[in-house]
Amino acid sequence: MYVSRSRPKNHQVFVSFRGEELRCGFVSHLVEALQRQGINVFIDKLESIGQDLSNLFVRIEESAIALVIFSRRYTESRWCLDELVKIKQRVDQGLLKVIPIFSKVKPVTVKQVRGAFGDKFRDREWEYRCDKPRTDRWKEALASISCKIGLTFDKKSNESIFVRTIVKEVEKMIQPQGNFAITPLSGGGQCVNILASGQDQMDLSRDSVLVQENSYIANQIVVVSNNYMDIEYQNCVLRAQLVALSERLFSLNSIIEMSERVTADVFLFTANTSLF
Repeated sequence: MYVSRSRPKNHQVFVSFRGEELRCGFVSHLVEALQRQGINVFIDKLESIGQDLSNLFVRIEESAIALVIFSRRYTESRWCLDELVKIKQRVDQGLLKVIPIFSKVKPVTVKQVRGAFGDKFRDREWEYRCDKPRTDRWKEALASISCKIGLTFDKKSNESIFVRTIVKEVEKMIQPQGNFAITPLSGGGQCVNILASGQDQMDLSRDSVLVQENSYIANQIVVVSNNYMDIEYQNCVLRAQLVALSERLFSLNSIIEMSERVTADVFLFTANTSLF
């Protein structure tokens, strides 16, 4: 017997964002639009007051889709960065789908941790400099998630159209694929199997290859990013040394000029004395 798959009622979408920056505007409109389509969505303000914030990680585990909204101030929050690490773990395990959303920040800025976005990350990195494994996980998560195919909202974008686009992409992800095959078992039970068509199998194969390629690219970006940061650090050291050398050279030139003036004065004094 075959039964059509329908959308699970408890399908949950987790939204990771910098609250102070987006909560009362873009995110509230997005949540309302998702809920109007019957999509169960979770944001941190829905957590019960008094609950430990680590419960947010449980909500991520309960979710099927994560929307990561990268904004200019995203990296100033350690909770956003820790959420991102958890989301990456679930994505790598194949247990979560993710859509990165770049809100008034360019994807390349996030991927290369540049500009104000990068400055705020380096502030957190310095704050947690004694916990390098944690900051390394933040870097890896930023590189990995930002490399996924996502959506960009810039100054020219229409918010209502953009929100509808996000909702459509979420609906595509939760659309049923294939059929259930229910097989009777000895003892009266039933086994439910999901049957995929040949085209679905081909799509899954291509998706598997793409996941492997994206994972490789993400790892390479992490390596390049780390090397870039190391080079930047070395450049800072060299610039500091250059400034110190310039100051010493200036001092040396001042001493030489003073010596030349003294020598000239002595020579002039000696010449005048010999005349008398």
